[in-house]
Amino acid sequence: MLFLALLPACVLLAALVAERYPLRVDLSERGIHSLSPTAAQALATIGTDLEMVAFLPDRPIERANLERRLAPYLADASHPQLRYIDPEADPESARDNAVMRTGELHLRLGERQEVVFPVRRQAIDAALNRLALKGERWILNLTGHGEARIDDAPDGLGRLAGHLDALGYRLLSFDPRQLQQIPDNAAMLLIAAPTEPYPEAVERMLGTYLARGGRLLWLLGDDMPGLLSERLGLRQLPGIVVDAAAARYGLERPDNAVVGDWPPVLLPQSRDVHAVLHRASALAADPVPPWRLVATLRSSALSWNETGLVSGRLNRDPDRSEQQGPLVVGAGFETEEPGPAAKIVVLGSAQLLGNTRLGVAGNLELTLGLVRWLTDNAALASETTPVDLDIRWTQSTAAWLAIGLMTGLPLAYLLAGLWLRRRRRAT
Repeated sequence: MLFLALLPACVLLAALVAERYPLRVDLSERGIHSLSPTAAQALATIGTDLEMVAFLPDRPIERANLERRLAPYLADASHPQLRYIDPEADPESARDNAVMRTGELHLRLGERQEVVFPVRRQAIDAALNRLALKGERWILNLTGHGEARIDDAPDGLGRLAGHLDALGYRLLSFDPRQLQQIPDNAAMLLIAAPTEPYPEAVERMLGTYLARGGRLLWLLGDDMPGLLSERLGLRQLPGIVVDAAAARYGLERPDNAVVGDWPPVLLPQSRDVHAVLHRASALAADPVPPWRLVATLRSSALSWNETGLVSGRLNRDPDRSEQQGPLVVGAGFETEEPGPAAKIVVLGSAQLLGNTRLGVAGNLELTLGLVRWLTDNAALASETTPVDLDIRWTQSTAAWLAIGLMTGLPLAYLLAGLWLRRRRRAT
């Protein structure tokens, strides 16, 4: 009698526990029913204030499909709230929220909002990442002294601007000669290989900006600016970096420095990928307090700084100050003073961010990782989100599959059964 009484009690308690703490096991190879690292880190950063508002009519099937797509997000420990607004029954709410299409999903965090349509995993993850960004969103690209411009030229920054826009940043051109100081709402500055030296007024403006805890990504040109040499103790080694490891990655020219080991301080979640810095300068740093060297990007052990012409058969000549690799081709610096820390990343390649170079190897991932580190959003850097599995059959393929499943498979079972029956009778 005690057993008969305890058994239903255990079943009831197990049901209550399962309802409160559901157990989900994702057996798909690419984890398409689980949160991606991007979404998990974004939700952890956002906290418990996220609200999801779906503008969808009262159609049970469509709402059930939406809840199935959102199940991994709703099951997260941050417990986002999902509510529906029927745009047909409540057109005023739809108009007040600037709803353009039925089925939009609005993600709200305080006064910030992201609109997702169509509702797909990658779009939701990208929207969550944008909501999780801390600080300002404006990235200022300095112009007026021969720097790369935001356009579609081979060395332009048009592609970079598009990728930054998808992350929630805005890349804008800024001529320092037109203002007295750098705006306070700038997340960071981008200086893409100026061909002319900056006047003293601009260098003082940059120094004041860094003293306020500014952030700066500087791509070096031919000359080392005084601001970097004085504060960071930076100098360029003669020549350009040539790397014999470039041939291993299918690169025809040796004047490509291959950077394979990315420092976890700058890129805490980088994958097993390499970046390629074209015609990079090797750097040596001896920072002056309060600046300190945080991490470096280095070429492979098969590299050196070639001081001659990059043609024919190349060999390192120690008598010409050509040093054996690995060589520093990028460095990150940070101040140690109390208060907001200033950060600077200096890269020895002037073409890393250009339209023709951004898509090479892991250059885009390296660039976006450095931007996130400079803007204190390094925790959001993660691996690429696996795409949803979406199979579309042609009509002929679908027909043959249907014939195989409805006719071929039962026939195969029948033949297998007859063969087993015959074999058993024979034995």
